[in-house]
Amino acid sequence: MSLASIPGKPTKVLRDRAVVNRPSAEALYSAFFANSQEALLVLAADLTIVAANPAARELLGLEDSGAGRSFIDLCTDSPGEAPCLLLAALDDGDSSCEPDAVCVGRDFFDYPVKIAANRFELDGEMLLAVAIRDRSESEAALEVQRKERHQYESLFDLTPIPLREEDFSSVGRWFDRLRAAGVTDLDGYMRSRPGELIDAILDISTIRVNRAMLNLMGAERAEDLESFSRDEMTDEVLDSFRHEFSTLWHGGTFHRAEFVGLNLHGEPFECLLTLSARAVDGNPDMSRVIVALQDVTQVRAYQRTLEKLIAGKDRFVASISHELRTPLATVLGLSQELYELWDHFESDEARELMGLIALGATDLATLVEDLLLAAQIEVGEGVQAKAEDFELWTVVDQAVGDCVTAGELSMRPPIEQSDVRCFADPGRVGQIIRNLVSNAARYGGGKIDIILRSDPQPTVQVCDDGPGIPPAEWERIFNAHEQTGTDGTRGALGLGLAISRQLADIMNGSLKYSYVNGTNAFTLTLPAGPDSAVGP
Repeated sequence: MSLASIPGKPTKVLRDRAVVNRPSAEALYSAFFANSQEALLVLAADLTIVAANPAARELLGLEDSGAGRSFIDLCTDSPGEAPCLLLAALDDGDSSCEPDAVCVGRDFFDYPVKIAANRFELDGEMLLAVAIRDRSESEAALEVQRKERHQYESLFDLTPIPLREEDFSSVGRWFDRLRAAGVTDLDGYMRSRPGELIDAILDISTIRVNRAMLNLMGAERAEDLESFSRDEMTDEVLDSFRHEFSTLWHGGTFHRAEFVGLNLHGEPFECLLTLSARAVDGNPDMSRVIVALQDVTQVRAYQRTLEKLIAGKDRFVASISHELRTPLATVLGLSQELYELWDHFESDEARELMGLIALGATDLATLVEDLLLAAQIEVGEGVQAKAEDFELWTVVDQAVGDCVTAGELSMRPPIEQSDVRCFADPGRVGQIIRNLVSNAARYGGGKIDIILRSDPQPTVQVCDDGPGIPPAEWERIFNAHEQTGTDGTRGALGLGLAISRQLADIMNGSLKYSYVNGTNAFTLTLPAGPDSAVGP
């Protein structure tokens, strides 16, 4: 019969054999002490070493068993808090203590250690069982983390881009509840429940903001931006948050959008928002979301101005092409006709054609003169005007003589022509008069009057009986490249009037337009004497 067939006997026999072969408790404790990877010590009441296992001897640089060596001498931290706590554990009857310490160890380097000590009694002697853990690696890792955190906080605070670090954890929990309720279309859900959307936004907490964000929002303290307020929830802000939440809902970690925000003073600003979050296991980390806001108000204003300028330049190119083509076609066409058919024209007919050619050439000369001056102004070159005292009638008469008009032109000087003197640049005055007369001849009526006055200041008025300009456009006609009038009968290139006003301003004069009793009047006023210096 085998042992297995005897009920209860085999188990008892095996158990008895195990008891016989088991090591004693003393041997087990001795083996554990000697072979433990943990640095273990037994200290006497005066903190001298009674026993040290190999791991402790290695850690503390003990060449022998270390017995009789003072543990206090191995602690280099000042003022020796660890030994004091160990002694207190012995004297006060505390069962254990866990101080931190710095011990001199292998290669005479100091090592940060964690001590765990328990008091026990053996043969009437009070002893301490001490376990020592090297904290060098953990301290180094913590120091790296501290440096990285400090670097992150410094970069975050000093970057010129306004930044907010926000905790979207409440939004993540809201997402979980919505998914559990079967919601699949978050955007539609938010649009149908704006109140719930606002509550979700208000639950977002701000972890930190940098200085640039404080400046952007007009805040004095970070606490002013710890959370959002209902006053900030404009339609544009809600729309921006809807897109942010939709990005996070679908697992995205980056979102960019533009909207008009409000600072703490209620002032609007155009804003470029960038949201970014870490990806953890393929999902955005909702507890740390970085939001950057850039004030692009000036940039967008410059962009709109540039677009307007480009559109204006396009209109200018189209207009100048037409303006140049019309008189040039007249000059070329009539000149060719006179050249080829000279013998077929009566003298009066030839004179009339030559007058039309001269009119076209005058228009071209005036236009080129305006273009050159406009280009000079465009590149930032100052327009020069040299003032001198001169008789106004002489300059006006010469300027009008340079113009060829197809209609009736009359000039009404004062009774004593020599009484009208002014202090300005005669060349620039002549340029203004030519522009005004050409403008009246081309876009006014059939009758042009030029009137000089001396009181209260030297004044030249160029009048015509053409269609008037609405009062709302009386100032706009002096803007470069502007079309004047609503019926297409006045205006075109829009350089002559703009340049004429600039020249008048430079000479400390003025140029204004009015329409009274069916008469268009451009009034040029000039300084009377050398008391009024010409501008730069």
